[in-house]
Amino acid sequence: MIPPIVEFIVTGDEVMRGTIADTNTALTASRLYPLGLQLRRTTVVGDRNEDIRRALLETSARADFCIVSGGLGPTSDDLTAACAAQAAGVPLHRDAQWIESLRNRWTKVLRRTDAMPINNERQADVPEGAEILGNPDGSAPAFALKIDRCTFFFLPGVPREYHRIMQELVLPRLVAATGHAVLRTRFLQCYGVAESRLDELVQPIREAHPEVRFGFRTKFPENHLSLISLAQDVATAEANLARVEEKCRAVLGSFVYGQDGVTFAQSVGEALAARGETVACAESCTGGLLTQLLTEVGGSSRWTKGAYITYSNELKQSTLGVPRALLEAHGAVSEEVARAMAEGAREKSGATWALSITGIAGPGGGTDEKPVGTVWLGLCGPAGTGSKRLQLRGDRGMVRMQSAFASLQLLREALHSGKAV
Repeated sequence: MIPPIVEFIVTGDEVMRGTIADTNTALTASRLYPLGLQLRRTTVVGDRNEDIRRALLETSARADFCIVSGGLGPTSDDLTAACAAQAAGVPLHRDAQWIESLRNRWTKVLRRTDAMPINNERQADVPEGAEILGNPDGSAPAFALKIDRCTFFFLPGVPREYHRIMQELVLPRLVAATGHAVLRTRFLQCYGVAESRLDELVQPIREAHPEVRFGFRTKFPENHLSLISLAQDVATAEANLARVEEKCRAVLGSFVYGQDGVTFAQSVGEALAARGETVACAESCTGGLLTQLLTEVGGSSRWTKGAYITYSNELKQSTLGVPRALLEAHGAVSEEVARAMAEGAREKSGATWALSITGIAGPGGGTDEKPVGTVWLGLCGPAGTGSKRLQLRGDRGMVRMQSAFASLQLLREALHSGKAV
């Protein structure tokens, strides 16, 4: 079955001017994608009758469904319902039931004792033949209307109202249009593989299994693979997903560190906890970022022993016991200091493992010998001490984040191999 063509129209001068952000487009795309649907086009128009009408007519000729956001309020610049009627070639009519709903909301929900402004009654004006979907949280009713080949869903633009109407009243109709009834998803989270390489690795599986949709998302410095199975029944959806997931895991191997929301640091921490082991951190250029990643989930006290943020040479000496001679001979950003930091952190904390990071995150501070992005990692554990040099690219934030992730990867590899590096 060919997926329906879905488009999105946003109306409003405020969006056109950048006064308010259009968050509804992102929400719509994220809700449609797991259903096997995809937005083909988004059109943004201001509060001009002719622009809105033309956008509706153009979309009606090429799309199967279109979601329209905004312009259903009570003020003179809320033109969407009138434009929809013009595009469909039908008159507006005032819905008596919605008028009653507006009045009840005014007195019972809003607890107003004064008369409802006459302008509010305009929100009961809908094109003749439209299906009123309603609005659980507001006064402007969402409605559906067929124009040419396209079924339009007109929703208020207020995000709180839009989100609920989309979830409860529109998505079920779109799911029915796909011919499917059951959705199952899996997100495989990967580290150490570029998005293009990830796509290349799973391409043969994707081509051999059209029953499962593949998607890719970069969450720096990670890359994630989404697998989405749509079917008529639970057994088929789950069987298709399980079969494809197994094949993907086989080709991706250790690139996959977790699934469905677990963080990279959490996956390393859980591996430590399963062995009854702990880690301590000694950080310089990352300033505590590595420790933050390790402790941002509940239960992290099971694997995190503590941390030392030693930005200055003086603290490296007094807190971690890094010999002054090493600092003078090799500089703070060096293999020797990284190893000494890790050894000092392990000794003082009593942790099973200790990680250290020292580097030049930028934007200044680099030299010809040690340019910005030069980072040394240290790892001290039961089998001894190891180190690794990185030459990273990107701004300060990117260098710090890559350093923290690379340090976690160093520990992850050691847990699997039993060696320090």
